[in-house]
Amino acid sequence: MGRGIKVWIGLAATLLLVAAGIIIGNNNSKAKYDIFQEQRGLFEAVKEETGLLMKSIDDRSNVRNTFIYSSNGNTAAHQFHEGANADLQDKVRQIAAVSGDELNFVRYSRQDGEDLLRFVFNWERERGNTYHIVYCESQSMVERAYEEEPVQYKLAKLADGWYGIEIQ
Repeated sequence: MGRGIKVWIGLAATLLLVAAGIIIGNNNSKAKYDIFQEQRGLFEAVKEETGLLMKSIDDRSNVRNTFIYSSNGNTAAHQFHEGANADLQDKVRQIAAVSGDELNFVRYSRQDGEDLLRFVFNWERERGNTYHIVYCESQSMVERAYEEEPVQYKLAKLADGWYGIEIQ
């Protein structure tokens, strides 16, 4: 084999490795959760405000999928739960803004007295898989909630009570 062919094969192999690195780097689900690490205070504040809101309007031990926020990617104004105060709305808008408007829903539910708060990003799958940032004190409840849905998912623990869910 001539020296020129070896050089071309070397260049082609290098380009393939670089391309594979870029693809893997862009597909890394952990990177999706950087928003949580960078804006954890906002997520915690929304969790607290949502807890107060739900306790004030519904004291049942089981509450199914109450939408606190829903944009669904529509051009219409974002819609909030009628009881969401201006402070809660502002914090959710901040999360939506720092996510590049990938935040589509904030959903709350309670089962057996345990809160489950879901921040749903990239619902339309415009930039890869849909992913959720979820708060629940019980990991087993998070797993049960997603096993009840007809989806495949990957769970990543982000912090105490906080989880990342990537819908496949």
